[in-house]
Amino acid sequence: MSLSVFLRRIHHLHFRHFATNTSAPLANPHFSIEYLIQSCGLPSDKAIRASKKIQHLKSPDKPDSVLQFLRQTGISESDITTSVLRNPLILCSSVEKIWRPNVAKLQEVGISIEDISCMVSHSPLAFKSNFVSKVDFWKRVLGSVENLTLVLKRNAALLQSNLEKAIVPNLSFLEEQCGLSVCQIAQLIKYQPRFINSSTETLKMKAKRAEELGVSRSSQTFVYALVVVSMNQHIIDARINNLKSLGFSQDEDVGCDKLHVVRNPFVLTLSLKNRLIPRSLVLKLMESKGLPVAKRGFLFFAKQTEKMFLEKIVLSYENTIPGLHRAYTDACSGKTSAEEWFKNISN
Repeated sequence: MSLSVFLRRIHHLHFRHFATNTSAPLANPHFSIEYLIQSCGLPSDKAIRASKKIQHLKSPDKPDSVLQFLRQTGISESDITTSVLRNPLILCSSVEKIWRPNVAKLQEVGISIEDISCMVSHSPLAFKSNFVSKVDFWKRVLGSVENLTLVLKRNAALLQSNLEKAIVPNLSFLEEQCGLSVCQIAQLIKYQPRFINSSTETLKMKAKRAEELGVSRSSQTFVYALVVVSMNQHIIDARINNLKSLGFSQDEDVGCDKLHVVRNPFVLTLSLKNRLIPRSLVLKLMESKGLPVAKRGFLFFAKQTEKMFLEKIVLSYENTIPGLHRAYTDACSGKTSAEEWFKNISN
């Protein structure tokens, strides 16, 4: 007899007994495992581990009501499964006291079902009485719900952090002692989502390390220095090797020594695929055409905002190099034909 068949039989017999004896508890591992598999979509091995947290349930009514509400609200099945995997205790929470009022308030302030679904998936236990106020707080810090959603994917604990005891002191330190603006703090959290969950003492040590590299707290690059000192050394080495692969010379390669990393730490935070490679292709193309702007070097190309780069570089030279805009957008979108486009228009 297979495990799934055995569990279904146990499940069936258990409910028959409960129907005739309402005082009998439902708390047993077979019920929990089968419920997590059949109702929540968990794999059997993970259901066995997760079942230990809901064995105290005496009725399927509460988990049924939670799942029904989430599905009727529009939370995706994959997000429901992920949320239960993260913490099965959400099946024990109250729909009327927790889920319904919180979801309603989120929708009232214009947060989409897709974003709510992401929140349920990445931070299910954050749905408590003060949940909406935390979302509002982080939306103001990060600038938008979209930014909050992106950060949550890398730091699910963000909405579970104690704002008064942990987060506010950290934000005050970054603003008052490090001189970071609200926008820079948001940028820092997006680059290193777990940075803000550290203790204030840890943040002080990282700020000191950034200063020891030679970056002043008054410098506009201090926020990038904080990102760099928070990175794993293996990640830094990999990104430096990627930069070298783009053709940096030893004079301009930010990986050649500590001084260059200090002067240009932001380069290590940029996306290789979506920013550095496309812009390196534009630079090489302009070098091949002998255009004076190419003498500004790769760092000049890399540090421009996307809007500035399009206006000052790509669109400004579209007449000189027909097809430049299309080639650049192809490269940014990751199309395999992007480099071929550059080869064609460089001829």
